[in-house]
Amino acid sequence: MRKRTLLKSLCALPALGWAGHARADGRIAVDDVSFDWHHTGDALTSTLTAPTRGWVAVGFNGARRLEGTRFVIAARADGVPRFAERIAVVPTHDPVDAFGLTPALHRAELTHIPGGSRLTFSYPTDLPGLALAPGSATHLMLAWSHAPEFDHHSAWRRHLDITL
Repeated sequence: MRKRTLLKSLCALPALGWAGHARADGRIAVDDVSFDWHHTGDALTSTLTAPTRGWVAVGFNGARRLEGTRFVIAARADGVPRFAERIAVVPTHDPVDAFGLTPALHRAELTHIPGGSRLTFSYPTDLPGLALAPGSATHLMLAWSHAPEFDHHSAWRRHLDITL
């Protein structure tokens, strides 16, 4: 009973939005946001579609928490796409190289679409501290903001346990 009450409390947190488990079918949808993924060789390719022209972000963590999440954040400002890889160090986030990690983002593309934005990128499946290979369980963070500046807080954020 106590675990159920704790889980209900976590699910009720609007900023965190713990949303439970997603099937390993390569696609999840929450509210007006969708996340698709597939594996090709030793790479995980992901696509986030969100109802915003501000920044969008996708992150992965081995633990069910925001702290330590490695994420890609992207926005288009003055027609130019910007991408960054960050680590959540709540309440801020720092570039991955500040932790001695090598940026791993490949084939990143951000496009504005009718009603929102679409971010597509690839990560190698062997990133230190993350399990991104097919069949791996990971904690996924999806987020977006109304503003294109990376220092603006998210307007929407959810955390999901998924199997890739």
